[in-house]
Amino acid sequence: MATLPTPGGDTGTWGDELNEYLLVEHNADGTHPSKTGSILLMPGAATLPDGSSGNLPAALVRHQGTESNPKKHFLFLGYDGAGSTPEYAWWNFIMPDDYASGDQLDILWMSSGTSNAVKWQARVGAITADDTDTPLEHASSSAATVTTNVNTTEARRLTKSTITLNMDSAAAGDLIFILIFRDPSDGSDTSTADAEMVGATFRYTRD
Repeated sequence: MATLPTPGGDTGTWGDELNEYLLVEHNADGTHPSKTGSILLMPGAATLPDGSSGNLPAALVRHQGTESNPKKHFLFLGYDGAGSTPEYAWWNFIMPDDYASGDQLDILWMSSGTSNAVKWQARVGAITADDTDTPLEHASSSAATVTTNVNTTEARRLTKSTITLNMDSAAAGDLIFILIFRDPSDGSDTSTADAEMVGATFRYTRD
């Protein structure tokens, strides 16, 4: 374990001891290493819309593996590529107290097809205690998007898409809503196959 030099002692070694101690919290060039945190957004934790007009949900589906028994089973959210109406899924959490900044959303997904591209979209709402807007009233930020080509080698190869979110002035302690959706009528979303989201990660920089 790294320790500070002993005053009046450690003759001939105090410099090495001090450097070892400093390297616990510093890079070799004296800068501080970045501290990152992450929040998982899994399909089973999503809040799905009620299916009313303009509020269609992604489909929560269970996959079964093809390996020998016991076969794996896992959930995914299926976003339709053949329709004409957006499908949505929401997640909410309290922003951690160590949140300093950050706006990256990584989406892991599969496609039931092997051609064209999927356009993922996401919006963020951040509500602070005592805001004039209630959580029911608050409007989310504008949509951030990323368009990713479907894996052309094999259906259901795992793919990652990264979105830089518009964070709605989010701060530590805020109530956060993240909406992930797909609009098959968008001209940039050219895949007619389902996009199957198996999980997402919100990444941020910690204090």
